[in-house]
Amino acid sequence: MNIIGEHIDYEGYSVLPMAIGLDTIVACGPRNEANIHVANMSKEVDDNDPDKVKYEAGTLPIDPSASVSRGSWLSYVHAAYKGVHEFQAKKSAEAEAGGEDAKTNESGKRKRKAPTPSWEEDKGLNLLVDGRVPPGSGLSSSSALVCSVAVAVMRQRKFFFTKEEVAEFTRVCEKYVGTMSGGMDQAISIMGERGFAKLIDFNPVRAHSVPLPLGGIFVIANTIVQSLKAVEPEAKYNLRVVECTLAAILLALKLEVPKKEALALTSLKQVQDLMGDHKTAPVEVLKEHLHSEPYAKADLEGVFGVKLEELFKENEDFLAAVEHASAREGFHLYSRAWHVYTEAARVYSLKRLCGDETSKDKFAQIGEIMSESHRSCRTLYQCSSEELDELVELAMENGAYGARLTGAGWGGCIVAYVSENNKKKFIENIYCSYYKKHLDAGKITQKQLKNCIFPSKPSAGACVIVLGSSDPVNP
Repeated sequence: MNIIGEHIDYEGYSVLPMAIGLDTIVACGPRNEANIHVANMSKEVDDNDPDKVKYEAGTLPIDPSASVSRGSWLSYVHAAYKGVHEFQAKKSAEAEAGGEDAKTNESGKRKRKAPTPSWEEDKGLNLLVDGRVPPGSGLSSSSALVCSVAVAVMRQRKFFFTKEEVAEFTRVCEKYVGTMSGGMDQAISIMGERGFAKLIDFNPVRAHSVPLPLGGIFVIANTIVQSLKAVEPEAKYNLRVVECTLAAILLALKLEVPKKEALALTSLKQVQDLMGDHKTAPVEVLKEHLHSEPYAKADLEGVFGVKLEELFKENEDFLAAVEHASAREGFHLYSRAWHVYTEAARVYSLKRLCGDETSKDKFAQIGEIMSESHRSCRTLYQCSSEELDELVELAMENGAYGARLTGAGWGGCIVAYVSENNKKKFIENIYCSYYKKHLDAGKITQKQLKNCIFPSKPSAGACVIVLGSSDPVNP
């Protein structure tokens, strides 16, 4: 669950999430047949076909080079399997080329040589999935599935990766399901720590423990409207990534960065790093050089000197987003960049408050930063929804210090920061004012109320439990 830092991980900026107590579990074992059989404990039926199980079992190819079919929950399992073997192949190639086994790591210990992949000789796998993370809730259910499958497969195949490596390659392999993930969800799923939020840095991935103030607690409330990043990503998630990329290129050109260098940029943080004396005030640079109206495709191409299709020719998902925006109102570069730059600053403001022992209104200040984030997501990034806004408003009316959407948006959950002494009453009031109202109106069902609202403190990230042993071990 992301406390602060929405839609900025793929722009290279640090974020501040925490792992929650809801988990995804994957049981893994060998299979004699040369394939991967995947089943799900869930008996939930398909929304459009009551006679069909929503999470149908299936068989996947053992060959890691096989393409990933989209449109099913099995796609995420396949992406994880593919990602594990691709990363192992990369490590093996590096080891063979550079004598990796003869080197030592930073702690002075001898590095373990990566074995050459031999999936052709491997047995198949049986995977059984169970979990409590509601899908489409903005609580990283898809990344939790990818990460848990990846950890299970690497354990079964006796591959050895660091947590940072797992966080990175699981981010990359989600491209196979059509989402250009920024890495926050995967990093906190793997690197979460009980009792601490985590400041996650990128390029490379690093995690820093952040203790949260005693007396406050986060309450997560689900709108019951699913937020699926892989559904219409060309109009939502992927389009925002494209708009930020275009904003970075345009801003760099306005700052007289050489065209070849500017066209190679992929994030707004890269532009901020080029700003020199303006580095601490990117919003002022943005206000000076970009206008707030949407940019037409032809106007951008005139400045760039290259067609957008050529710019994104290696990425079919980005090309779909370009086509979608070009046929409509154009590209919102100014507002997207404004959100990213101000949200990045809010991450460090909230982190500083967590460690401030002198502030008398720390909880209110943390809450205001969260509320500012939601306003920015709603108006600048346009990734909120009617239901998210309603829940945020109800949270504030019922005494929350602050509240905001969490996750990609367009549905899913909000997170409210409340007094620990007030959490029970707060949950009761939200249940009556939102869930009971929607239940009585027939907009949601009783079944959907499971885990709809709950308090959470920071929990641990991924671990491996070996059957027959009571002690969990790191991936």
